Amino acid sequence: MPRARVVHVMLLLFVALGACRATHNITAILADHRELAEFGRQLTATGLADDIDGRNTITVLAVDDAHMAQLRARGLPREALRHVLSLHVLVDYYDDAKLHRLPGGSAVVSTLFQASGDAPGSEGMVKIAVRRGGRVAFVPQDVDDARANVFYVKSVHEAPYNISVLQVSAVITSPAAEAPSSATESKPNSTDASSKHGPPNAGAHAAPSPVGQGSSSDDGADEGKKSGDGGDGGKKNGASVGAAPRGLPFALAFLMAASVILVVNW
Repeated sequence: MPRARVVHVMLLLFVALGACRATHNITAILADHRELAEFGRQLTATGLADDIDGRNTITVLAVDDAHMAQLRARGLPREALRHVLSLHVLVDYYDDAKLHRLPGGSAVVSTLFQASGDAPGSEGMVKIAVRRGGRVAFVPQDVDDARANVFYVKSVHEAPYNISVLQVSAVITSPAAEAPSSATESKPNSTDASSKHGPPNAGAHAAPSPVGQGSSSDDGADEGKKSGDGGDGGKKNGASVGAAPRGLPFALAFLMAASVILVVNW
């Protein structure tokens, strides 16, 4: 095989591999909108920005600085703040047009809070509903519809079927999202005890903490169950809970196999 042909084929393979990766950058998108600056900073501070950038199909419900200031003033722990913000990330694509043509006028969508496995039951789901007058409301699954106070404001950024950023009128939150994580709180206590008193003796571990018992298997089971939930989001993205796009492992395998063939035929 001519060397020029080999180089050409390799370049095409690398381009195909790059196409399998998520190509958006939520931090850069929000940086173009000054009124959403604090929302962008908190996505980065909580690590959600990386999770968003690692997904191929996503919708971010952004909140302006005034409402983010109210949220920050409440002094929520970092993990609770992450859970609240993850309710603003739908694991499906919704743009302005799709919001106004929902089948039956509503849809229940999975969020990153649900996909993380931290939400109890289906309380990480968000209901999208078209109200009287055409207003589109966003209501967490564990909040009464009558208390809906978060509405669609405008489209900020749309890259069809990749990422959509929509501004909403207020912070979406719920009791489940704000609930303290007992597993998270137990870790600092354990660390503090070790740093202050040195290595624990054998008697200190005689009775394992109830919080820690079975947490890995339970979380795994919950995550497996929850990944399949949630209307359009559950159907399209429920199986892809990790940060990497599903097509990436296959592209890597294809690239490696093609490289071997090309080397053999050099």
